[in-house]
Amino acid sequence: MAQLPLLSNSVNLRGKRILLRVDWNIPLQLYPGEGELMKIERSAATIKGLVKREAVVIVMTHLGRPEGWDKKYSTAQLLPFAETYLEQPIIFCDEDLTTADGLAGVRRSVQVAKPGSVILLENVRYYAGEDPSTSLRAGKDDQALAKTYASLGEMFVNDAFASCHRAHVSVAGIASFLPHYAGPQLAQEVAAADKLIQKPKKPFVAIVGGAKLSTKLPVIESLLKVADKVCIGGAMANPFFAACRFKLGKSLIEEGSIKLAKPLIKHPKIILPTDVLVASKLDDKAHPHAVPVKSVGAGESIGDIGPETMQTWSALIKNAQTILWNGPVGVTEIPAFSHGSLVIGKAMAERSAGKAYGVVGGGDTVPVALATGMSEWFDHISMGGGALLEYIAENGKLPGILALLKQQTANNKKLQSPKNQRTKRITKSPNNQSNEKNNGQKEA
Repeated sequence: MAQLPLLSNSVNLRGKRILLRVDWNIPLQLYPGEGELMKIERSAATIKGLVKREAVVIVMTHLGRPEGWDKKYSTAQLLPFAETYLEQPIIFCDEDLTTADGLAGVRRSVQVAKPGSVILLENVRYYAGEDPSTSLRAGKDDQALAKTYASLGEMFVNDAFASCHRAHVSVAGIASFLPHYAGPQLAQEVAAADKLIQKPKKPFVAIVGGAKLSTKLPVIESLLKVADKVCIGGAMANPFFAACRFKLGKSLIEEGSIKLAKPLIKHPKIILPTDVLVASKLDDKAHPHAVPVKSVGAGESIGDIGPETMQTWSALIKNAQTILWNGPVGVTEIPAFSHGSLVIGKAMAERSAGKAYGVVGGGDTVPVALATGMSEWFDHISMGGGALLEYIAENGKLPGILALLKQQTANNKKLQSPKNQRTKRITKSPNNQSNEKNNGQKEA
């Protein structure tokens, strides 16, 4: 991956209006858990850094998948969490940027904001032009929206790695109209992902779980090119079993997934469970028992990998030098079927504490990694599940990343000090993980 542009510490940001794209898309039906709040906690570090430099930080994020201006998805709900992590009040702008009055209102709020202020805009997905693929006026709505956002700021910083696989205006469009930079959290995510695809240390073991094979097939195919073993668990393993003509009882099988699994069942790098935990019902009252994968009963459903598989996969992990885990290998929301994922997580954490490099990613995987009680031992816990997988599958060529790599505008050069202009201020992304020091790299 080419060098990402990073905002130099030598640039005077006092009073500068910084448009900052973050990913605060967290579930709000119930109180968010520790794993979900990590998104806000990490980006708060970026915002605090900009506030310390007395910038005016204009924060943009999406929340859910609203159809129009649905109050259920208003980013106002994020204020209590964000203000807690930032330890300062946030100015909230609920105006519609696509109306003259709304845009004027937001501009007034931005203009009167004091240096060090933080402003939160409404949900970027409220606007039809945000996703060009769904806009009836694609190419017009999105360009107009990008210019509207750009009119609010003087620089654009993308710190939302988890959204970089989306070719949305707030991710990939604004960079065409403003000097643009990668935020420190995004840079750390890219550095961690690059270690998985650019000459990873061997042996490289990947554990891929979850429910749908169709969504993860491209990354499995990419991992087979760089990894030594790819262990497939969760309901994703079921189509492989079915392709082997094993009877699976009432187990979940994604429609059309068996034909996807067939070409891969004999691949020498793919490792499937040899035994599973089953029960008549996958609920809190279940009493699971272990059986070989060939012996699932007619009235039973698979809920987790079995003890033999846990032992085999743990042994692979303990001999690995690079480890990637994305997706639980069982129904982890039910305690009786969370054991396999916890065993894998603990084995990986223990190995990552030593010489091996271990990365955990995925919204469903992060809570399990935290539940191991050993999360500080992982080299990197990624907040970008889908983005991490697509980064691997596309060799880093994500819309949000490519937008940042476009040649900087002429205005960008004016922001650089003479010294930085001579030395080409753009520096390499951090090579270390989120819990390691930055080796003196200059970031926002």
